[in-house]
Amino acid sequence: MDARLVVEVDGSQHIEDVAYDDDRTAFLATKGYRVIRVWNNDVMQRMDGVLAAILDGLTCVPSPSHASHGPLPLPVGERDK
Repeated sequence: MDARLVVEVDGSQHIEDVAYDDDRTAFLATKGYRVIRVWNNDVMQRMDGVLAAILDGLTCVPSPSHASHGPLPLPVGERDK
């Protein structure tokens, strides 16, 4: 199975670069890729939640606007760990 899923690890600079990220996401979508984003501090501190978000990205089809609103929130309960 070819997932064609891009996982982008974002830092705080992406808060200001929304238009750039949206353009890149749109370009990747034209090539058949889906993009999910996670915060870099979540990768360092909450890897289980990040992996759960990636698994969810592999098993669920997100809405068309899902990737354009910044990094994914972690699954319920992961933020408090």
